[in-house]
Amino acid sequence: MNSPFRVVRLDGPGRLPEALDAIHRGFAQYRDRLVPPSAALNETTDSLARRLLDGAVLLAEDATGVVLGAVCAEIRADMVYLDRLAVPPASRGRGVASTLVAAVEAFAAEAGARSVTLGVRLALPGNIAMFERLGYRESKRTAHPGFSEPTSMSMVKVLSARLL
Repeated sequence: MNSPFRVVRLDGPGRLPEALDAIHRGFAQYRDRLVPPSAALNETTDSLARRLLDGAVLLAEDATGVVLGAVCAEIRADMVYLDRLAVPPASRGRGVASTLVAAVEAFAAEAGARSVTLGVRLALPGNIAMFERLGYRESKRTAHPGFSEPTSMSMVKVLSARLL
């Protein structure tokens, strides 16, 4: 079965405004809900351009080129950090997020990484459950600066030998 969308790895700054828009729309629901606030809402095209230097920015788009979601991937030693996974509300429920995660895993394998890691807020159990369904497991809990109790967890997925 053909997917109704495809994933594109950006190779320059031309489509960064579209990635930024998807990230801002995807994280907008958390404005004034998450404490501390999500830094995703502070992303700019300049900050995304820096992410191109250390990894990748990927877009999911439909057949007409309309952006359905975005994600960033940063190479860190022998692992890749998945960040800013964003699917705006109108595009949810279609497998966009899981397809973007799979694209990051493929990018990681191509880069020779042994695992993919990410951070997720404890206040977002639906996001945690989605990553668990995709094979990610909790590796540790951390507190944002100024907090005494954990506010987020790190999750990791070891890439299988067949991907390496």
